[in-house]
Order: sequence, then structure tokens, then C-alpha cells
Amino acid sequence: MNDSPVPVWVETLKQSYLSGAASMFILHGNVSDAIGSADGSDYVMEQPADFMARSLFGDYDLVIHYDLGRGLRAYAANDPKRLTRMQSLLTRILGADIELPRDPTQALRILDRFVALLLVSEEDRARKVAIIIDYADLICGPDDRTGEHLATLLNWARSPVIRRVNLIFLLLTESLAQLNPVLVQSGHTAEVHVPLPTESERQELISRVFKRPEEDAKRLSVLSAGLTLTNLHSMMRTAMGNQEKPAPDAAFVKEGDGAKASQAPAKSDDTGRLSEIKKALMEAQCPGLIEFVRPSANMSMVAGHTAAKERLLNDASLVRDGHLDAIPMGYLICGPVGVGKTFLALCYAAEVGIPCLVIRNFRSKYVGETEANLERILGVVRELGPVAVIIDEADAAVGNRGATGDSGTSARVFAQLASQMGDTRFRGRVIWFLLTCRPDLLPIDLKRQGRCEEHIPLFYPQSADELKDMFLAMGKKLKLGLTAELLPDLSGVPALSGADIEGVLTRARRESLLRKAPLDAALLGEVLGNFRSVRSTQHELQWLAAIMECSDLRYLPEDVRKVASKPEGFATLERRFQELLGPAIDEM
Repeated sequence: MNDSPVPVWVETLKQSYLSGAASMFILHGNVSDAIGSADGSDYVMEQPADFMARSLFGDYDLVIHYDLGRGLRAYAANDPKRLTRMQSLLTRILGADIELPRDPTQALRILDRFVALLLVSEEDRARKVAIIIDYADLICGPDDRTGEHLATLLNWARSPVIRRVNLIFLLLTESLAQLNPVLVQSGHTAEVHVPLPTESERQELISRVFKRPEEDAKRLSVLSAGLTLTNLHSMMRTAMGNQEKPAPDAAFVKEGDGAKASQAPAKSDDTGRLSEIKKALMEAQCPGLIEFVRPSANMSMVAGHTAAKERLLNDASLVRDGHLDAIPMGYLICGPVGVGKTFLALCYAAEVGIPCLVIRNFRSKYVGETEANLERILGVVRELGPVAVIIDEADAAVGNRGATGDSGTSARVFAQLASQMGDTRFRGRVIWFLLTCRPDLLPIDLKRQGRCEEHIPLFYPQSADELKDMFLAMGKKLKLGLTAELLPDLSGVPALSGADIEGVLTRARRESLLRKAPLDAALLGEVLGNFRSVRSTQHELQWLAAIMECSDLRYLPEDVRKVASKPEGFATLERRFQELLGPAIDEM
């Protein structure tokens, strides 16, 4: 008797098939991972095809498996006697001289012949048969809209005769976007999502395979959120390689169902190594698509941006206290280049104590791969919560509902993101940060309430006091030992970005080393006097775009707030913005 609970997707598949909803099912998502199950004291990790042949279709007369690598074959997992019976049945129906091919066209033709023969005989029609097609996207991809493979699969799916017998087709693919859309959107197929392993499934693997005590296994199952069972097994083996007891890292821990981030101390000195193993494995699950960032600074390191800091500090406190219903689904952080948008988002994640995931370029030139990449990323994000998700240069990354020049890819990317960002079940568990210099280029659907709700504009330091704070904060970051006494008079210094100030301090440090002179007010004043920041109409355009995008007037500098709070003043700013759009486009 199997001791493990049946995976939810298996129950979904069973109910759909028994109800007669379809005879062809597309299994998508975590279909390349192992499936764990326990029987008494034994714990088995199997590939999906093995699990289905042994457990799901264990009483079927015939299970046929096909993939491009191994070809067409009868399949009985690790049961040789059952395999012999299956091969005998297959030979009787198809003939002794039949050769089971690897080529997909020939394989589908033989399967089609097999299905036709199966339905002709009254005896064979009563048999239970399952046909599993692995890597279905390789034989029926999105760029093949009228091919023979698509027609064969649709003929099986549409057949009312097949629905009346015990014949089921299962197509496995990691992403629906990698399958032909005609097949996916057909009313005769049904999709079943295979999710990443649940916390209880991860805990069972840890306790059964690695013999961890219940409390330890539970902590590690929380830590390993977002990992496949295969990668979890690898992480545990690596962590146990030196016979050290792995323990969770606070930066990766979530409490309960993600109600609030845990600040619990680690249980051993090896936690850094363990979390690095997880980081590497998570990034390997989405190769080149995501990066986990361990923030080195919290909100105390942010200079200026007083209103924005206050808002984010209060929200971080609400997350830590579990009041997830009171915080935004996401933040739009905007402002001119070099103003510290990314740094602010990272500091927020550190303040809350949650993982910080940066989405890299997930776009691809191959049909369907962009959408598949994003689907893989979102699957990891959903399992990780609570997590801060950062999309830099968001105006270029997130797509647009109305885009038509890329065969609809941007529109589909937009739809995927909009659907996830608007799912209120993840409020406080997945916190989005869209970072951009040009918020006006973002689709309004992503900026509305219920998605990226809070629009926080950031600006360059406006006063001598703000510049002083920024110089001191940047000096601390660069470990220069800078104090207020070492700063020159900043009252006449023009507006500088955080990146500009970092550049000034780096130059001053260089001059100090070359001259073998102390880094003091005189040297800093000299470097400041010679420094020239690159400015163009783009900067003014970005500054105006941030003002108009602001969702709370308190984020604006006082002089700007006085203008923007009046309808006529705001209209003046808007007219100037429109005037700059033309030159800015030419400049780009």
C-alpha cells in the first residue's frame, strides 16, 4: 500500500478522464522532475513516465511510451513480466514483423494504425491502454500549424469512439507555449498543470531519504521552497557531503504559508553554504533567466527619498507582522537614470528579510520559447513566496497588449505577467518591483490598482543637506571613512545622481592614491569642480515622466509638489513633457 498522498495533479487527471471531459491530456509544468512516493519503509523517486506506468496505469493492459530519444515502445517501468505481456499484446495487434521506429512521423503513423486496429476488435476495444508522448513540443511545436503530426493528434482528440473506450493519451511538455496553439486551444484536449513539489512532498523526501528528524525536515522543507525534488535531493546530498547538518538561512525562510518572513537565526555555521547551493540550483532551474541577489544593505543605507523610505519601511513592518492584506501587490519605482531605483528595491527586500529575485532577459528568437521561459520563471516565483521580484528596464521587458510586430509574443508576455501580478492570492507573498526611467511606456494595465499599485518616483538630491547625506551614504558604501568634516561646501553644487556621486568619490579616491594625499575637503572640492555629468533632454523627460506617474504627492520634492498639486501647474508640466517626446525619440 502506497503511504504517500496522491499528488493533486493526479487526482485532477483522474477526475477529468472519468468524467469524459477528454481522452487527450496535456501535462505541463514540472514534468521533467522526479515524482516521489513511499511504500512502507521504501521511498522511490521516479520519472513521470515510470510513475504513470507503475502507479497511475498499473492495472492497464498496455502502456505505450514515445519520445524522440528512445522511440516507440511498450513500457512497464521496472516490471519485466508485465513488459513481456505488453510486448506480446502489441505484437499480436500490429503483427510480428512490425518495427517500432524512432522517427516521429513513422511513430505516429504506427500509433494511428494501432488505434484503428484496437477499435475494430471487440476483444481489444475492452482493453485499457495508455499512450504517453514525452517531449510533445518536439513533435508538435508552435511553428508547425498545418503538419501531419498536428492532424494526427487532433484526430485522436476529436474521436467520439475513442472517448467511449479505455484509451487515454498523455502529452508531456514543460510549457504550453512550446506546443502548437491549435492543439492547446482545441476544445477536445484538456490541460493538467504539474506544479513544483509541495512543502509536504519535500519534507517526505528529506525525512525518508536523509533520515532527518521531523523538526529538522520541516525546517529544511520550508527552506527548499521552489526547488524540484531532483534539485532538492542534489542540495541535500551536497550539503551532507561533509557529514554536516544543514540548516536554514534566514534570507530564504518563509513561515507557514508565507504569512510573514522568518527572521529566525540559523541552526549551524554552514547555512551560508547551504543557501548558496540552493541559489545555484534555483538559477539552474531557470538558466540565465533569474538571479538571486543577497542584499548587503537595508533601508538605513538609503539617503534622501524621505517619503519613499517611510512608505517602504511601514510596508516592510506590515509584511513582517503578517498583515499582507494591507500592502500593495507591487511597486512601480521610476525616475531618471542613476537615482537608485534598484538599490531601493534591494534594501526593501533586506528590510523585510525575504529572498530577492531579479528577472533577467527571458526573451528568445525562437517561437514559443519566450513565453515558455516566463512560464518557468513564474512557476518558481509562485512557490518561493514571500519573495521580492525585480524587473529592471521594465518598459522593455514586460511587453504590451497591443504589440503586433513580433507575431504576438509581446502581447502574450504581457498577458502572462498581468495575470500573475493581478492574482490577489499572492498579495504579500510575491511583491513586484517594476523599475524604469520611462514609466509612460509601461502598459497602463500593469500600473493600475491591483497590480503595481504604488508608484514611487525618485529624484536627484535637491538641497545641500540631501547632497551631504548622499555623499556620506555613498562613502559608507565605498568604505572610504568619509565624515561630514571632510566634505566641501555643497551649496553651489548642481543636482547629482547617486551614480554621479559614486563617480566623484571614486575619482577622489584615485587622486588621493596617486598624489599620496589625504582624502579631504580640498581634494573633494577640486574633483567636484572638474566633474561634469552628462545631461540631455532624456533626463528632463525622465524627470517629468516620474512626476506625472507619482501616485502620492508626498513623494515629490516640495517645490515640484507646489506646482503639480494645482491643475494648471500639472498641465504645464504635461505640456513640457509632450514637447520633449519628439527630441527624445530622435536622441534615442
